[in-house]
Amino acid sequence: MDEAFIYLIKVNIALVVFYLFYRLLFSQDTFFVMRRFCLWIILGASFIYPLVTFSFEEEQKIAIQQAVVQYAPNLLPELSVFPEGHLASVGIWDVLRFCYWGIVTLLLGRIVIQMVSIIQLVYKGKRTYCCSVSVITLSGKITPFSFFKWIFVSPSLYNSDDMQEIITHERTHAEQYHSLDVMVSEILCAFFWMNPAMWLLKCEIRRNLEFLADKRVVHSGFDRKTYQYHLLRLSHPSAAAQIVNKFNVSPLKKRIMMMNKKRTSRMGLIKYALLVPIAGLLILSSNVQAIVHMNENVMGVMGQDSIVAKGIVVDTNDLPLVGVSVIMKGTGIGTMTNDKGEFSITVKPGTVLIFSYVGKANQFIPVKNAQKMQIKMTTEPVVLDELVVVGYSEKDDKNEDIFQVVEDMPQFIGEDGNVMKFLAKRIRYPLEAQKKNITGKVFVTFVINKNGEPVNFRIAKSVDPLLDREAIRVLQLMPNWKPGTQRGNPVSVEYTVPINFQLQ
Repeated sequence: MDEAFIYLIKVNIALVVFYLFYRLLFSQDTFFVMRRFCLWIILGASFIYPLVTFSFEEEQKIAIQQAVVQYAPNLLPELSVFPEGHLASVGIWDVLRFCYWGIVTLLLGRIVIQMVSIIQLVYKGKRTYCCSVSVITLSGKITPFSFFKWIFVSPSLYNSDDMQEIITHERTHAEQYHSLDVMVSEILCAFFWMNPAMWLLKCEIRRNLEFLADKRVVHSGFDRKTYQYHLLRLSHPSAAAQIVNKFNVSPLKKRIMMMNKKRTSRMGLIKYALLVPIAGLLILSSNVQAIVHMNENVMGVMGQDSIVAKGIVVDTNDLPLVGVSVIMKGTGIGTMTNDKGEFSITVKPGTVLIFSYVGKANQFIPVKNAQKMQIKMTTEPVVLDELVVVGYSEKDDKNEDIFQVVEDMPQFIGEDGNVMKFLAKRIRYPLEAQKKNITGKVFVTFVINKNGEPVNFRIAKSVDPLLDREAIRVLQLMPNWKPGTQRGNPVSVEYTVPINFQLQ
């Protein structure tokens, strides 16, 4: 499954868990500053925790990485082939992806439009200054609101006492940068529009900001009851946008209840520490799922009757050799020695391991048990004083060492390095195969030799000669690749590509 999709799933799960946790423990508190801090932590933790992973023991790392190397040879992505003029059907995931990004674009576009409308009001109104904020006076019926350091108000609608309460309220939003909370929550809602918890968290964020502003007004010396009556009789003209802090945006009943509520005991602050274990449990569950999934996959491919063959490869001076290719005979499965010359590979008893290294003679070692081995590789003999008569014939690549794993893999040249794009443009569905309703997946193996030439094409899994021939034909059209290298020397590397011929 796509990593980005898994990340989004984890973030959405965290948003739901944290929202329920917040509603259960914090929504009735009068610690409004702490609640604001808590909501920021919730948003941050939801997006960060999927990225946190534990460090495993080195031996476990080697085992898992080795299993991947052993059981995932150089298999190129699958190439799907349809009849000429036939368009590949659009899958459900393509539709969902289009809908998702379409709605995200609309919601982000709405935010941009609202910001433009606010900027227009700045130039349209008359500006005065109050302490560190700008007060923009407008004509007409408009609910007082603020956006960062701007306060928008229509003085003709209110008396002097009401105006003082409004300015004090909106100054709190401006001076404490409440618009930052609003903007972040709006943008996150655009990306996580499908998650009700994100919308509910946005409501909690905006409601808490109003609690903070109301608290500031009451503590500034204004009469609590008078201020509450002011809120009740305030009319509801429309504001410029949804990304602003409106004077009466939060449900009045809840705001009045909070203003009249007895202050929560300081002992209630202790429960905010529960955020730490909740975040820890999410991180742990995420990593445990990954470990279990990987272990199941690894154990599934290893089998119950397998053994681990391990050891060290040295040269004639007993110095470790780094990057020696260790391949199970008759397969493309293998590994390489590490920087200490050590290797470890899971095999069945009786398997023959082929040890190959540039400039060294190949070693064929049967594995009988799990006992640690020491492989000594000798230099290939060089015969001098021999007269060699060279004739001109086709080059035979059959005796070359063919690698599965090398330090620098071959690189396709052309089509921006995308070999599948190159093949997709040139492959054709044989007409005769279409008439006979022949479908299936052909696996073709080929070698990129030390000169970068694609050679030794063969059918690893056949479907029908018609499809087999087309698969070979299109692969033979490939230009030369940049050859793979092992310890700086060009070597031959084998690849396998599945080509899926489909009819509808």
